[in-house]
Amino acid sequence: MVTSFLLAGCTSCSDGKKKDRGTSEAPINPMVEKLDETPDSAFLVQVVKYTDDSIYVVTRRTIRSKAYAYRDAQDAGKLKGTLKKGDWYSLFPDTRNRQVITMINTTELSGKWEYNQSEHRGMSFNERGGMSSINTSDICFREWKLLNGLLYVYYVDLQQKAGDRHQYEVEEANIAELSADKLTLQFHGTTYHCRRPSSKPLKFK
Repeated sequence: MVTSFLLAGCTSCSDGKKKDRGTSEAPINPMVEKLDETPDSAFLVQVVKYTDDSIYVVTRRTIRSKAYAYRDAQDAGKLKGTLKKGDWYSLFPDTRNRQVITMINTTELSGKWEYNQSEHRGMSFNERGGMSSINTSDICFREWKLLNGLLYVYYVDLQQKAGDRHQYEVEEANIAELSADKLTLQFHGTTYHCRRPSSKPLKFK
C-alpha cells in the first residue's frame, strides 16, 4: 500500500490563504514533483504482537498477520517511536529477508506538538497527511508524507520576500526521538524539541 497523503491548507499562516501547487502564485518545486512520482514500498500496518526479535502485523485490508525481524532496525535507531500492540506504523521492509528497514509509529506522530510551550507554538500532524502550523510566523506547515521509510514535510517559508512567499517547498525531516508525549524533529536547519499539549494523538484507521 502506498503511504501517500493529500494537500491541506495552513490554518495559521499570516496571509491565511490556501494556495494550490498548480497556480502561478505557488510554483511547483522540482522536489515536490519528484516525490509525487516516486513509488513507495512502505505500507501501513498495525502491530498485533511482538517478541524480542520479531513483530507480527496486519494491514488495513488483510486478516492474516505477517512476521518481520526488527531487532537490527531497532539497534540502528531506525524504529521511530514506541513498539506497542495496537499502534499503527509505516513499515518499510526488506521483503525478501522479512526484515524491517525502517518503522515509524504514526499513532504517536499524529496530533498536536508544541516546541515553544510558553507561546504555544508548534505543529499538527493531521489525518490524511494534512499538516498545520500553530501560532508560527516564520514557517507554514502544509503536508507530511512518509515515503520509503522517510518523513517529508511540505511547507511555505514566510521569511522569504513577498514575491516568493508562496513557493511550495519540501524537505526531508529526521525523527531523532518519538514517544507518546515527546518528539524531536530535525528539519529546515532547526531541531524542534516538541511536547504534547493536552490533546491526544489522533487514531488513524
